[in-house]
Amino acid sequence: MLKSNIYVVALVAAATFAGLGLSSAATDDPQVLAAMVANNEAQDAALGERVETLLRTDIGLAGSKIRVFSNAAVITVAGTVPDEHALRRALDLASGVRGVREVRNAMEVYVPK
Repeated sequence: MLKSNIYVVALVAAATFAGLGLSSAATDDPQVLAAMVANNEAQDAALGERVETLLRTDIGLAGSKIRVFSNAAVITVAGTVPDEHALRRALDLASGVRGVREVRNAMEVYVPK
């Protein structure tokens, strides 16, 4: 019994170290690293577009001038909104989009004269 447990532990350890070795080798390759960065940028751009489309088409945010920035799944919502309710709505909608890790507020309440 003890002998089989040692084999299992040795097998798991070998698989773990092999996986760590492969992952470190993959990130040393400049082409792999560039592809990973490009993929992350594309995912951020798509996420930002989804959030911005949602905010621009929401009837509760009519009269708002909103811009959306995305970096590493962190969404920053900037611009102006007509009241506090619209500000809270924009933040709530943005945080509900799948893939958003965090939402930061850079909006201001601006009531036109």
